Amino acid sequence: MLSKLPSILAACFVVSSLVFTGCDSDPLGRVEVDGTVTVDGTPLKKGEIMFIPQEPSSPTDSLKIVDGAFKGPVLPGSKQVQIRGYEEVTSDLSADSPEAGVSFNKQILPAKFNDNSELTETIPSSESLKYELSTK
Repeated sequence: MLSKLPSILAACFVVSSLVFTGCDSDPLGRVEVDGTVTVDGTPLKKGEIMFIPQEPSSPTDSLKIVDGAFKGPVLPGSKQVQIRGYEEVTSDLSADSPEAGVSFNKQILPAKFNDNSELTETIPSSESLKYELSTK
């Protein structure tokens, strides 16, 4: 019996590796997208990009933008694109206030790039996505 123990342990290891590793594909069928966002020629330092489906029953995908770049899984299809840019600000309340010195994100992009966005995209795209926004 002891001579079979290494074989049994090896088989258990292989099976558990397959079970816990899973496969690389997304169960919802999301595809990897990447791209850049610039505002007036400068990479957007901090923000988020949302891909909102035309079909209301499908979920919205949201990716973080860091130093002008984003990357992550998005469901395929025709999407409205909303982009929000954030600037970290500190509250200027009096020192006695419990919220004094608290940092929060202030939205810095006009509504035409987010709430009133007319930006659209079809996912998947064969190229990296590129959004060059102008606030002027």
